[in-house]
Amino acid sequence: MSSLSSNCIVGQKRAKAQIEAWLKSRRVPHTILISGPPGVGKRRLALELVKAINCRQVSGWACGRCNSCIKVEKLLHPDVHMLLPLQSGREKQDRAAAQEVMRGAVLDYLQRGTAFYHSNVNIARDFIRTLQKDMVYTPVEAPCRIGVIFEAECMHPAGANSLLKILEEPPENAFFILVSALPEKILPTVLSRCQQVALQGLGQAELRAYLQGMDISAENLELAVRLGRGSIQRALQIAAGELDGMRDSVEQFILAGMRGEDAVYWSLLEEVGSSAERGKLEEFLECCGLYLRDLMLLACGDEAKIACADRRDFLMQVRHSFQLDQLEALAVEVDRAFENLWRNVSTNLVLADLWRCLGNCERWSGALSVAGGAQN
Repeated sequence: MSSLSSNCIVGQKRAKAQIEAWLKSRRVPHTILISGPPGVGKRRLALELVKAINCRQVSGWACGRCNSCIKVEKLLHPDVHMLLPLQSGREKQDRAAAQEVMRGAVLDYLQRGTAFYHSNVNIARDFIRTLQKDMVYTPVEAPCRIGVIFEAECMHPAGANSLLKILEEPPENAFFILVSALPEKILPTVLSRCQQVALQGLGQAELRAYLQGMDISAENLELAVRLGRGSIQRALQIAAGELDGMRDSVEQFILAGMRGEDAVYWSLLEEVGSSAERGKLEEFLECCGLYLRDLMLLACGDEAKIACADRRDFLMQVRHSFQLDQLEALAVEVDRAFENLWRNVSTNLVLADLWRCLGNCERWSGALSVAGGAQN
């Protein structure tokens, strides 16, 4: 058992120190939950922990060069099993074909490092039960068998329940690593069996230091730091301008809602509201939340803290159209929209509810203006 290779994990001193102590004392818990907000290094930390547990180097960092480390990196190690949510409703496949599909999905998930959208996906019972069976066998090459479940909050409830016994009494040479940005959605009976490693959002200084070594203009770098909200993943998207189009759509949505322009709503519904584009709708809702936060800050007179400083003109244009309690109501509606997407509610209905709430705010503001004019 080797130590954790921490040079590829940005920040997270406390989490790395916690795992380092386990590895040095050779007392690694058999069931670990790595949690934290999106884009802070959970996937890479899980992979490096798998390498460290089975690395053939006697001491020091996980080498990354031995046969075990190379096979783990390529997802070819026979004693390492990884699961990831796949789209619901997939056709049944034989075990070999299903495992190959899973391997391809996990490899893409780890290599691309892009955001994971939770709508209409789960980890099916069959995959979880297959993992459970595999984990009881004697390891083929390494000292230990390791099962990694990414986005563990997406486990099918029946499958998660089937894991309880082996998580409670795991084989001596078996380890389970669960990874989740939403640990509160994991079954409490599963959570109670895990030792948790909690990652935190990166500080602005850490995020800035990470981005400075890249080919990013000073203006885009500072924007990425502000909008990144502690997430490397999101900061890279911002720096590359990948969210500019989505932010434009959010601004159009807000202005159209204020003006009652239904044509814009129908156009947006076609763009981000189709069942095949649930990930786009999640991204749209995240951007909505960002704008609402900035409008609330402006309503409270705290302009210096707004994240979308590059869109200040738009924010100043609409700031007086909303009361603070209206902004709070919209924020609650955005949270409800996320919850409904999680429950696989129709994307059309999710967007329609948000449009209705936005229209109600505008009508309320209009009524207040009329009442104020009458009093004068």
